Amino acid sequence: MASLSLWTWFKSAQVESFYQEKRLLGEMRARQKSSTNDSAAAREALLEVLPLRTEREAAIAVLRREGLGCQTIAEPITDTRLRQRFPEARGSTNMPNSGRTRKDFVDCQTTTPNVLGHKQWIVDLEFDADGRLSEVGVAMWNISF
Repeated sequence: MASLSLWTWFKSAQVESFYQEKRLLGEMRARQKSSTNDSAAAREALLEVLPLRTEREAAIAVLRREGLGCQTIAEPITDTRLRQRFPEARGSTNMPNSGRTRKDFVDCQTTTPNVLGHKQWIVDLEFDADGRLSEVGVAMWNISF
């Protein structure tokens, strides 16, 4: 029993140390405890650091410093998932982005430590035609051993 208690204390200290170094992820974690596909609380924490209208490169740089890997995607992940789940949506097509209405989507993900496993973070960013942040979505999943 003492070994388990010591291991739990050690692992908790490691996790807390990680989140002290990664302040944005730490704040998002503090606001969102349970798994979700759409965390309004974590989104608000993110928007306090990256307000809407933030330039694309600046927003991605902040997330990369937090340890998230980011890549441009063709459409929001939620649209892709809906098409895969619902037969009636599989045949739908998106109108191509053009002119001033063109959108740019970036998906950023990372896993972070948890006492009994890890957390999977998914941050989807949408940028307008001027390269400014126009929308954010945050999902977080607790993955246990």
